[in-house]
Amino acid sequence: MIELGQGTETEARTSIRAKAGEILTRIPFEKDKIIFREGQDGTDAYVVESGRIGVFKMTDGKPVRLAVLEKGAIFGEMAAITGERRSATTIAVEPSVVVRISKTTIQQKIAHCDPFIKALIAILINNLGRVNERYATTNKVAEKLLSDLKAAQAEKPAEKPAEPPIDGDPASPS
Repeated sequence: MIELGQGTETEARTSIRAKAGEILTRIPFEKDKIIFREGQDGTDAYVVESGRIGVFKMTDGKPVRLAVLEKGAIFGEMAAITGERRSATTIAVEPSVVVRISKTTIQQKIAHCDPFIKALIAILINNLGRVNERYATTNKVAEKLLSDLKAAQAEKPAEKPAEPPIDGDPASPS
């Protein structure tokens, strides 16, 4: 669990102190507001303090939902750690408050980690990136199959309901 300290929500953005010398920023987002977009430079990570955040990846021009994050979840950490561009878009799916953790703070903490932990973090981020890609691709295939099935059913003529068997009919079971 991340200790975020105490702060007030009276201002649009408030600073809170997590540890001596570390200032984190609390940011409110209205419903449907974009926090960051897929492809943007990754600078910071965020922790959901309240509300829900949707994570979406564009596949063939359509958004595919990867997750909906709730209180305590962290997001944006992959780009903040690797320096790569954002791999997904995040949107407040309801009024939400997130706490921003700067890339500098994250990198300073990782720099003090044991080399084994650093390697483990890199492996986990790589694996998560591959899983996200695979999920988005699988979702696209599933949507295509569902669409094809619906189209095939729409083309198929309506079948007449079977008539009940007539007593004494040699074709009907006794």
